[in-house]
Amino acid sequence: MYRLILVVLAMALLCGAGRADDLHKDDWSFNFFNDSRLAVTQITTIQRNGKWSRNWLSEPMDRGTGLTLSFKDKGDTRCDVRTYVKFSDGSFYDRDINYCGIAIVRVTSKRLTTE
Repeated sequence: MYRLILVVLAMALLCGAGRADDLHKDDWSFNFFNDSRLAVTQITTIQRNGKWSRNWLSEPMDRGTGLTLSFKDKGDTRCDVRTYVKFSDGSFYDRDINYCGIAIVRVTSKRLTTE
């Protein structure tokens, strides 16, 4: 039984690692992690028409959680996209992110990073 549990855990880790590699090749999808001390209440991006997108979140994203997000406009070939991330206390990040070749966008209380 112990060996079976180890095999299942190893397979789960390998599947997760494979998904991150796939996202590095997919410029339209990425994992977003909230590693801050606050809930994220809004994620919006500038669309290719120059207008802000709708809020990507249907509800606030608790601290310590993550989700996979995808751009819907496959005709948009920009790598650098202005991105706005707002927290429950009103603080925010507003900057260009190069989404080409990344798999992860991570927010903390001190910075926004990509991997």
